Amino acid sequence: MRKRPMCLACLGFMLVLVLLRIAGVPLGTPFSDPKYENKAQQGRKVWIAGTIETYEKKSSNNGYVLRGEGSKGKIYLLAKRGDLPVGAAVRVYGTVKKPESPRNPGMFDEKTYYEGKGCAFYVISEREEVVDAGRWNLGEALRLERERCCAVLKEMMPEEEAGVLSAMLLGERSELTEETYLAYQQSGLLHLISVSGMHLMLLGMALRRLLMALHLPKTSASLAAAAGMVLYGMFTGSGTATVRAVVMFAVRMGAVAVGRTYDSLSALSLAAILMLAENPSYLEQSGFWLSFGAVTAISGVYPVLAGEKAERKRRGEKMGLEKLAAKGKEAAMVYLSLQLVMIPLQAWYFYEIPLFAFLPNLFAGAVMTAVLLTGAAGLLAGLASVKAGSVVLLPTRFLLTLLRQMTAAVAQIPGNVWICGQPEKWQMAGYGIILTGLLVILYVRKRKREMNPDGAKRKGAQARKRERMLFGITMFFACVLLFYRPRETFSITALDVGQGDSLVVESGRFVMLNDGGSSSASAVGEKRILPYLKQRGIAALDAVVVTHPDADHTNGILELLELIGEQKTALRIRHLFLPVWMKGSEKENPFILAAQKAGIMVEYLKKGDEIRAGELTVSVLHPGAGEDYTGEENAGSVVLQLSCGACRALLTGDLEGRGEEEVLGAAERCQILKVAHHGSRNSTSEAFLNRIQPQISLISCAWPGRYGHPHRELLERLRACKSHIYGTPVDGAVTVQLKRDRLAVHGYRSDVEFPVS
Repeated sequence: MRKRPMCLACLGFMLVLVLLRIAGVPLGTPFSDPKYENKAQQGRKVWIAGTIETYEKKSSNNGYVLRGEGSKGKIYLLAKRGDLPVGAAVRVYGTVKKPESPRNPGMFDEKTYYEGKGCAFYVISEREEVVDAGRWNLGEALRLERERCCAVLKEMMPEEEAGVLSAMLLGERSELTEETYLAYQQSGLLHLISVSGMHLMLLGMALRRLLMALHLPKTSASLAAAAGMVLYGMFTGSGTATVRAVVMFAVRMGAVAVGRTYDSLSALSLAAILMLAENPSYLEQSGFWLSFGAVTAISGVYPVLAGEKAERKRRGEKMGLEKLAAKGKEAAMVYLSLQLVMIPLQAWYFYEIPLFAFLPNLFAGAVMTAVLLTGAAGLLAGLASVKAGSVVLLPTRFLLTLLRQMTAAVAQIPGNVWICGQPEKWQMAGYGIILTGLLVILYVRKRKREMNPDGAKRKGAQARKRERMLFGITMFFACVLLFYRPRETFSITALDVGQGDSLVVESGRFVMLNDGGSSSASAVGEKRILPYLKQRGIAALDAVVVTHPDADHTNGILELLELIGEQKTALRIRHLFLPVWMKGSEKENPFILAAQKAGIMVEYLKKGDEIRAGELTVSVLHPGAGEDYTGEENAGSVVLQLSCGACRALLTGDLEGRGEEEVLGAAERCQILKVAHHGSRNSTSEAFLNRIQPQISLISCAWPGRYGHPHRELLERLRACKSHIYGTPVDGAVTVQLKRDRLAVHGYRSDVEFPVS
C-alpha cells in the first residue's frame, strides 16, 4: 500500500461511505419531488414536463431519464415509443410510481435500480408529446448511430449472432434472444455480452496502433486513443463496466503520454473513487462489484498466485508443446484467480454458480480478440457496404456460432448450474479475510524469494508445493464456510405475492411449496417464488401442493413447471400434488401437460394421507375421497396440518363454506394458522377459531386491493381470540421459525423479529 496510495485512499473512501450509509446519511439518494409523493402513493395519472437526458432500449419498452421542468429531480420514463430525441423538451401523461424495495428475499431491488439512474420516481407513459426537439445533441446523434449499427448487423448476420455482437460492440442487449441470454448465463459467459474492460482495451489498443501506423507520434496517438474510447463509452451507453474501463484506459494512455509507469490497481482505485463520488449508490449495485471484482482478480490476485518473474521469463523461451502447456497453465491460473473473487460475488447477487464454465471461458478467451477486431472491422465496412461487411464478418460469424454451440452444450449438462443460495454477511467477511490473509502471506514469501534467489533455489520446488497445498486446503475450508447453509428445524414462510398465496415449508432437508400464484403481480413464479428459493439455496422442492385450481394460487406453479420443462432453471420438483376431486376434470389438464413436459409425476391428495419427513408430519384433513367440489373450488381446498415436535400449523388455502364445516371436527389446536381466502369475511369463522385457537395468524393478500382483503370482520375475530396477526401487505414475506421449542416471527419488510412464547 505504501507504493499504491491510491488503493489506500479508495479503501478509506469506501469505508467512509459505508459508515455514513449505516448512520442514515442519505448519500446517493435521488431528490424526491414532494409534488409527486402523494400521486405516486395513490398511483394517479399525471402530466409531467421535462427534458430527456438519456435513452436506453429495453426488450419490451423504452427507457428515458427525464429531468423534470423546474425540478431538481429526475424521473424515469417507461414508454412504448422509441423515437423521443435526447435533449428534447417533452410532455408525458401516465401513472407515476415510487420504486419499492423488495418484498421478498431474493426479489429484484427496484429501488436500488432506479436510484442508480438518479431517479426517485418512474412513470408508465400512455401519451408523449414533443414540445421542442431542441438543437443538435451529441447524445442523440450517438443513439441514432448506435441504432443504425444494430440494423446493419442484422442485415449482415443471423439474428442470434447479430444480437451477441450488438451486445459486445454496442452495449445493446435488447437485441439478444431469450435463449441466447440464458445459454450465456448458464455457461458462465454473461460477462462477454457487454462492453467490458477487455473489449474496450482491445479496441483502444488497436486504435492506438492504427494511429501510430499512420505516423502519428506516440504521445498524440495515445491521447487520441483515450479520447476515442471516451467517445466510444458514451456511444455504448456508459454502463458501469464501461465507465470503469474508460477511466482505466485513459489513465494508461496518460501514463504512456507523460512517460510514467502504469499500475492497474491504482487506476482501478481512481475509477472507483470517481464513480462513487459521482454516485455513492454504486455501492449497492451488482454491476459495480462484479466489474471491479474481476479486474481486482486479474490485477491483484493473479500476480500473487503466478510464478516468479524469472519463471515467467523462462516460460517465454519455451517452444512447441511446452509453450502451449505453459499458456494453458497460465490461462488456468487466470481463471482460478477470477473464480476466487467472483464466486462469492456470484453467490451474493445471483444465488447460483455455473459449475462447468472453464471450457467455454477458455475458448472465449482464445477467440475473443479475433471476434472483437473482425467484428468491429466488419461493422465499419458494413456501414459503407453491406456486402463487403458480410464478407469481413465471416470469421466472426463462424467463431460466434461455435461459441453458441458450446454454450448450448454446456447449458444442457445435468447439474451445470448449482443453486448455492446467498451467503450471510459474516460468511462473506470471513471468506474475504481468509483469502486476503493467504494472499498477503504468499506475497511476502514471494518477495523474500525474489530478494534471495539462492536461498529459494536451495529450498526448491518442495517448499512451493507445500505452499500450494496449504493454500488449496485453506481455501477449501473458506468455501465450506462461505456455502454453509444451516437447515431449519421447522419454518413456514408466507411469500408476498400480492393478491394470492405462496407458502414455503422447510424442515431439515425437506422443502414443500404450498400454492403459488397471484392475480395482482405478473410473472410471480419467475420473479417472486423462484428468486426466494434460489436465495435460500433451495435446489429441489420435495412436494408442491395445489390446494385448488384458482389462478391466484396456481399460475406461479405453472410458470415453474414451464421453466423446468424448458430447462430455463436448475430448480427441480419431485412431486406435484392436486386435490383428489380434480382428477379427470378439465382444470387438471394444464397441470398434467406442464408436469409431463417437466418430467414430474402428478399425484392426488385426500383426507387421511400423510407425508413424513424426519420430525415433520404433513397430514391431509380435507377433501375427502369421493367428494365433488366442481363449481365451489374454494370449499374443496386441500387443508394440511403440519406437526413438528409440539408445534402445529394449519394451511387452509381458500377454505370456506361446507369445506370449513367438514374440517371443523378434524382440526386440532395449533400455534400457526394460514388464514383462509386472504382474510375474507366469509372464511375462518368464530367457531373455527375457537376450535384451533391460533397464536399466530398469517394473511397473504394485496393492499390496497380490489377485494378489500383482509376484511375488518375477520380481523376482529382474530383479535378476539388473541392471535398475533401478520400480513404480507405490511411485513412483506413473513417467516415463522421454530427455535429451541419457541416460535419467532420475522417480517422481511418490517425487519423485526417477534418472539412468541
